[in-house]
Amino acid sequence: MSSKHFFELFITHPATLKMLLTVRKILYLFIIIFAMLLQQPMLGQNHIQIKGLITDSLKEVIPFANISVIDGTNGGVSDDKGQFSFSSKQKLPFQLQASSVGYHTATIDVTSQQQAQNLKIVLSQKHESLGQVDIEGQVSDQSFSKIDPKLVNRLPDAGGGNIEALVKSQMGVSSNNELSSQYRVRGGNYDENLVYVNDIEIYRPFLIRSGQQEGLSFVSPNLISSLKFSPGGFEAQYGDKMSSVLDVKYKQPQQLSGSVSASLLGASGHIEGSSKDQRFTAITGVRYKTNKYLLGTLDVSGDYNPSFFDAQTFLTYRLSDHWQLEALGYYSQNNYNFIPVDRETAFGTINEAKKLKIYFEGEEKDLFQTGLGAVSLKFAPGSNNQYKFTAMAYRTFEEVTYDIVGQYWLQNIENLDGSTPNPQEDGIENIGVGTNLEHARNQLFGNIQNMAFQGKHQLDKHLLSWEVKYQHEYFKDFINEWEMRDSAGYSLPYSDKEVKLVYSYNADLETSSNRFTSYIQDEFKIDTDNGFLLINAGIRASYWDFNNEFLLSPRVNVLLHPNTNATTRYRFAAGLYNQSPLYREMRTPEGTINENIKAQKSLQLVGGLDHIFEAMDRQFTFTTEAYYKHMTDLNPYQVDNVRIRYSGNNNAKGYAAGVDFKINGEFVKGVESWANLSIMKTEEDILDDYYIETDEDGNETVVYPGYIPRPSDQRVSLSVFFQDYLPNNPTFRVNLNLLYSTGLPFGPPQSPRYMAVHRMPAYRRVDIGFAKELTKWFNKNNTIVKDCWIGLEVFNLFDISNTISYFWVRDIHNRQYAVPNYLTSRRINLKLSAHF
Repeated sequence: MSSKHFFELFITHPATLKMLLTVRKILYLFIIIFAMLLQQPMLGQNHIQIKGLITDSLKEVIPFANISVIDGTNGGVSDDKGQFSFSSKQKLPFQLQASSVGYHTATIDVTSQQQAQNLKIVLSQKHESLGQVDIEGQVSDQSFSKIDPKLVNRLPDAGGGNIEALVKSQMGVSSNNELSSQYRVRGGNYDENLVYVNDIEIYRPFLIRSGQQEGLSFVSPNLISSLKFSPGGFEAQYGDKMSSVLDVKYKQPQQLSGSVSASLLGASGHIEGSSKDQRFTAITGVRYKTNKYLLGTLDVSGDYNPSFFDAQTFLTYRLSDHWQLEALGYYSQNNYNFIPVDRETAFGTINEAKKLKIYFEGEEKDLFQTGLGAVSLKFAPGSNNQYKFTAMAYRTFEEVTYDIVGQYWLQNIENLDGSTPNPQEDGIENIGVGTNLEHARNQLFGNIQNMAFQGKHQLDKHLLSWEVKYQHEYFKDFINEWEMRDSAGYSLPYSDKEVKLVYSYNADLETSSNRFTSYIQDEFKIDTDNGFLLINAGIRASYWDFNNEFLLSPRVNVLLHPNTNATTRYRFAAGLYNQSPLYREMRTPEGTINENIKAQKSLQLVGGLDHIFEAMDRQFTFTTEAYYKHMTDLNPYQVDNVRIRYSGNNNAKGYAAGVDFKINGEFVKGVESWANLSIMKTEEDILDDYYIETDEDGNETVVYPGYIPRPSDQRVSLSVFFQDYLPNNPTFRVNLNLLYSTGLPFGPPQSPRYMAVHRMPAYRRVDIGFAKELTKWFNKNNTIVKDCWIGLEVFNLFDISNTISYFWVRDIHNRQYAVPNYLTSRRINLKLSAHF
């Protein structure tokens, strides 16, 4: 039995349906409680079935087009036959919007149920009016996962509304830190993910050590018009990283509108509009975030004062029907100030319970300032040709300073029942006493500037794309960071001749280099008797004058649409992905720059399918992909919280292999939900590592560890995003976000990689949100508000203590203990959002 048939039988099986109904009843209970708190009347509303066919002006069907209800929350996607079907709670009359890449968006007025069930929508191809056209290929459009950016406002997220919260719930993605917007994809690390905004590559801060320091990610959800994500096997037009691509396009608004939102985690607002003749458009957003409320649940108590702010704008001006000017501006300032007071953490097992107590003095002050400016000039001499010149400048200044002294006691506890222990009655024994001193004076200044010229040409059945790009990079880095530990009056590690530090890192570095990159790719369609093929084949070339390395990266993507099964499409991708180092990968643990550092290389094979089927009178899509990555010239690294420390050498080889599954559709009629399951394994062999074993007779044997798990070896990941509402009152909604990931490998600090043989506990988290729509109340009072919601979110619903890293201490017997650093516990958040 094939996997698609198995999942189709699974979702239609009576036991599965019964389980879903049980889950829904539980969610109803939460909604009813929330409704009682708000004391709002319940209003009935019927659903309307919307069906139809979508074609172009030549009567050719348009597969995978998007159809949505304007000012509503419902929509659907056409299948390979151009047919679509979904339900809506919108009252008649209403408007539909139909769109597909390469076609003009169409608006359809729906005035009756009969019309809604027999729609015939025709989309016209875009012409040379450059203000409306962007020539795009179908392979990228169909091989990427499209994400609705509006869902970020519904997803309960402790990160404060970052778009990455949606990315973490996508196929192949894993995460174990709700305080961080960073994510891993198919065995890669945080630095292996590409992010583009309007074809401009986005960079992240370099000195971030923990999720507490992270502010707002670059992408502002209120400014987005389209959002696409690929977990691997992407085309040559995307850059030189080994894991994933997040492709973001900002809006070119047509009318004046805006939004505001506020919660216990911060606030945001945006405004957009255009001139009367639509020649000039502007959209601007500001955001403020503070996670002080969340950090108050950590084991380390103290005065947390994080403050994160950003502002950005995107402007366009159509000079003529053939010329258009675009500008993107961004500025952010993130401050993290922290004065720790004390910490108390219980850990161990029932039979061997321990407790760590620490009293602190000192403080930490961090500053991250980032700015980006970009200008693009587009020229379209005709409907089949388009050129774009872009100039970008990125600047970052980062400063991390702290001096923190901690006096710690490690204790044995005979009984761990949650009560405050009494030394006389509970049998507490001090087994370790010491002092820990941490110091840092770290500064980094970075400047990246580039210029790119690209073109796209529609040549009969071929879409030819190309780009040439020059980039200059400058970094100046000063690091003075060390840790000293005193245990029972002795500095560790102990020496009778000198005082030694547990850890020290000092560097004063400066680099300046130039990169040249280019790509060319062709996309074309082949019709056969059994269906048609969409093929994208291209090659990237790059040269970096720092190490004089020249790289070629050929890539191919194939999509098969068979005639025998119009509801299924198959895809295959293969290619080389050469990730040239940026500044952080160049640094060695000794505080020097490896001038011979080379690109990490990955040969990737990806195969998968999408299958559309119906169950419960609704449409579902089942997607699966299997992949294999063969990697050479790897730069081994270790992870502490979210900080990645590279060895600065290409002395490892490795692999990653796995399979991903996704099912999405209307589990509850009218709203989309999805579930993802990922199973993978990634290992590496550090070629020059070894250790010596000595037997009882004193004989020594050299042991080569061979393949060991990579720090990103998270074997199983599961994510679920589920939406529901009260059947008789859809203005009451509930959204559930569930994440589960098995534990990551870890080992003692500053130890060789082969000693990372332990596993953290699994990351388990459930966030739930309740919302009530207030739009009708505002409409009764004749306000300009189009959409308004008030919501209540419960973060970490089951109050699970998730581990992000470890604090290592020794007892009087020189035994070493890994004390878990826990993430946030349960918190309730109140949120209000409005669009006008």
